[in-house]
Order: sequence, then structure tokens, then C-alpha cells
Amino acid sequence: MRAVPGFFRLATSDLRRRPLRTGLAVLGVALSTALLLGTLSLHSGYVRALDSTIERMGYQVLVSAKGCPYEAASLMMRGENVPMYIDEPIFDSILADPDVQEATRIFMQRIKAGEGKQDMVFMGVDDYYRKLKPWMTLQRGEWFSGEHSPEAILGYNAALTLGLDLGDKIPVNPTHAPLTVRGVFDRSGTQEDGMIFLPLRYSQELFDRKAKLTAVGVRLKNLDKVQGFMKRMFELPQVQPVTMTQFRDTVMEFVGTSRLLLLLSALVAAVIGGLGVLNAMTMSVAERMREFGVMKAVGASPTNLFTLTILETGCLGLLGGLLGIALTAAGGFGIEALLRTYVPFAPAGRLVMLDPLGGAGCLAAALALAVLAGIYPALRAALVRPARVFREAA
Repeated sequence: MRAVPGFFRLATSDLRRRPLRTGLAVLGVALSTALLLGTLSLHSGYVRALDSTIERMGYQVLVSAKGCPYEAASLMMRGENVPMYIDEPIFDSILADPDVQEATRIFMQRIKAGEGKQDMVFMGVDDYYRKLKPWMTLQRGEWFSGEHSPEAILGYNAALTLGLDLGDKIPVNPTHAPLTVRGVFDRSGTQEDGMIFLPLRYSQELFDRKAKLTAVGVRLKNLDKVQGFMKRMFELPQVQPVTMTQFRDTVMEFVGTSRLLLLLSALVAAVIGGLGVLNAMTMSVAERMREFGVMKAVGASPTNLFTLTILETGCLGLLGGLLGIALTAAGGFGIEALLRTYVPFAPAGRLVMLDPLGGAGCLAAALALAVLAGIYPALRAALVRPARVFREAA
């Protein structure tokens, strides 16, 4: 047992003697590990956040103005302004459909509000909204006192961002009285936490869009009847429906393509990292041939020398894998910020979810990559001929 620490120190001695070469080899493995783990973590986190966001939308079908329903769904889920409107009487036709269990009218507008003129999303809702989303509970305050009341209920994050509480005023439009904060929703974990909710009728008046809606959210009695319902919706003027399942599938096609490209990039990075380890170990073995010759001359077996070199490459892979995991964990929030800036749809919630099993798998892959790259140098070390080495040295 005492020989094990000494054997390990001997195996890693050259790594300590050549810190720059060791560092570059470790960095190559770390970058490939970080890219692979980041890709896997991003995919799992994105899918989880997307499914959670869709589930908490509260409806299975979104009916919006004719155009691109997927864009409308994306804007709705991101809490963005949808620059298309449908006539409100359409809602009565949708609600009267025999397959509809619940439906809610939605009116959204993004403008600057508050003393600091911050960019906020205003959402006009009716009483059906609470039926579709029973988890949207009031943390404090009350529901609107009337359809035309200049009152607001703040999402959890909106209240924190604006620094407002019950009874405070929100200046919005110079031609209308300031809004009075009547309530604050509890945290929901969705994009709605950052919105300001108004009575539907008052929001339409405030933004001069009387009898206009951004969309209608629909929950069906039976999802098996969705095709028949969609067919009837296409027959209505002005509107175009999209199921949230269709929207998810469309988004996942984009995500799948992006994931494939990132995995290919990770593969290229792994090849480069492997070549870096191969180069570092080949140089290390070439510099230590006389040392290996001496070891073999005093009784070291080819297996001992092979194991010694493989252990050295394994250390490079292990260090690179651990560094790659650390880089992914540290850069997770930065990756999310970039995605929310440049990706067309980024759902609420964590987008980069580090999975312990995925981290262990990537660490094992980094170790295997380094060991694979170290086989050739290890064979050279194992097959060294002491007489030839001593003759060349002389």
C-alpha cells in the first residue's frame, strides 16, 4: 500500500515539472467538457422550463389574429406586446363552442410606467382568468372592484421592481388618472410575475383599443376533440388557432437543431482536446525515455511503465473534466442572459440545469478521452529498450 502514493507521485512528477504544457492540455479537455455539459444542461433545462411554462399557461389552445400564431404564442409566453388584435365578439363564438370548458379574454400592451418610466407589460384580464389559473393567488389585497376601475394588481416581481404596495399610484397615461395598486399576486414562477394586471374593460379604454383583444385562451373539456375544435376555429373570420402542443413541437424542432450543432461543436472541441493531451504526453514520454530505460533496467515491467503513463494522462483528463464542470456551473447565468437576449423564445425559469448524473457522465467522458489519447505514448514508454536508450544517450 505504501507503494501507491509513491507510484502516483512518480506518475504526476512531469505534470508538475511542466506547468504550462500541463495547463494547456487540461484547458483543452476542460473546454470540450464544458461545451458538452453546457449543451446537455441547456437542453434539459430549456425543455423543463418550456414544459413548465406551457403547463402554467392554463389553456391548451391560443386563438389570435390571423398571421403567424406561433409568433403570437411566443410573444404571449415571453410577456411581449402582440401588435395584432381580434374583435371581442369572437370571444362569445368561442365560448359557445360545445367542446370549450373555459376561455379567457386577453389584452396585452407594453409601455413605460411608474416614476422611473420602466418598460412594463400590462395585461387586461376578466374573471375567467382566475378560473383558468387558480394558482394565481393574491398574496395581499383584493380583486378589482369593477370592470372600469382604474386599479392594478401587480405580479410578484413587478411589485419588487417598481417598489410599490397596496394603495400606491402608477402614472401611465397623462389623459387618465393614475392606477391604484389594489393587490399583489403571489409568486407563480412564470412570466406573469413581471406583469401589471388591469380590469379588461379599463385596459381597453386606457390604450384606446375598445372591443379589441390580443388573444383568447381556451381550455377544452376533452383534448381528444381538439382537431374538431381547431377546424371550427379556422372557419371563423380574423382568427387563427394554435395548440400549445403544436407550439412546443415547433420550438423543440429549433432547439433540437441547435442542440445538434452544439454537440458537433463539442465533438470538434473533444478532438482538439484529445490531440492536446496526445501532444503533451508524447513530448513528456520523449523527454523521459532515459528515465524509463533506467526503470526497466532495474526491474520495471512494461505493464508498470504503461500504467505509469496512463495514470498521468488520466490526471490530465480528471483535472480537465473538473475544470470544465466548474466553468459550466460558473457560466450558467451568463449563458442564460445571452439566450434571453438573442433566442426568439426563452421561457421563464432556469434554462441551464446542471444534472449530477450528466456531470458525472461528462467527467467520465473527459477521463476516457484523455486515456484514449494517452495509449500511444504509454505504448512507447512500455516498449522502451534500455540498451538502445543508453547507447543514444552516450
